Amino acid sequence: MKRAKTAAALAAAGTGVLAISRMKPSTRAYIESVGWHRPDLWLHGMFYMSHTRRYVAMGRFATRYARYIPGHMKRHYADTYHGKLVPLEEAKKLVTVCEDIELRNLESIVPFRICKDIVLQNPDAILACKCVCRMTSPNHCQPDEVCLIVGEPYVGYILDHQPEFCRRVTAEEAVEILRQTDEAGCLHAAFFKDVTRGRFYAICNCCSCCCVALKSHRFHGVPFYGHSGLEPSFSDACNGCRKCVKACLFEALAPGAKEGPPILDREACMGCGACQAACPQDAITLVEVAGRPAPLRLDELLESGR
Repeated sequence: MKRAKTAAALAAAGTGVLAISRMKPSTRAYIESVGWHRPDLWLHGMFYMSHTRRYVAMGRFATRYARYIPGHMKRHYADTYHGKLVPLEEAKKLVTVCEDIELRNLESIVPFRICKDIVLQNPDAILACKCVCRMTSPNHCQPDEVCLIVGEPYVGYILDHQPEFCRRVTAEEAVEILRQTDEAGCLHAAFFKDVTRGRFYAICNCCSCCCVALKSHRFHGVPFYGHSGLEPSFSDACNGCRKCVKACLFEALAPGAKEGPPILDREACMGCGACQAACPQDAITLVEVAGRPAPLRLDELLESGR
């Protein structure tokens, strides 16, 4: 009996070694980045990054039953997968950084229990991916290639497993995608996830009509977004055109007095900056607000870390 068990164990081990030897280098690099001892993370991550469209479709399906899901479960899920809202200029910095960086435990900036590191390896490796929220939404808006993956090993893994879903781009091309989505009224979110070792790995440029995260945040009690730490301030150049009111993705602005600035609901405002992008008078600036997480300012973080 012992011999049979030993033989079976050796056969299983041999099968495992063979399976590892046949892995694509990108798969092995991804698992090693997470840790072989965390199959709970890398198995989840392999499904997420190999079958992203199915993953998001499952999330969209789950929102139908969101009212039955306890609040603590929603908050825990958001702790493992969330985005820190950033204005356009900071989003640009995240795709143009020219050095590997390691910034740990940014809890004062990224207001979640889990996933709050900015660690980039080969930050010049950037993918432009089709937005699966848009792809799984009927009559979705265009363009659909608006999601950016930054750094290894995630770029290599996704490109190996979903080549039809993405393409390599330069930093300049990534900046252009950010600029175009900003003009279209999208918000920019630096996303963090447990299956990327709690690190920043992507910038999502979210629209109000298709985005699962935005709808879940606003209507289903899942706090996907961390406040940017900023809020709009209106100058005398404001003529009350109300374009910012229409552009606000969180319905935090209401019409004010005639030809005057709108009324800001500070509780609802997330500081995403969509109002600033929509203002034809350049009458809106984003200012730091007390009582919120600090803004993500990459230059300052890098300087303080040196």
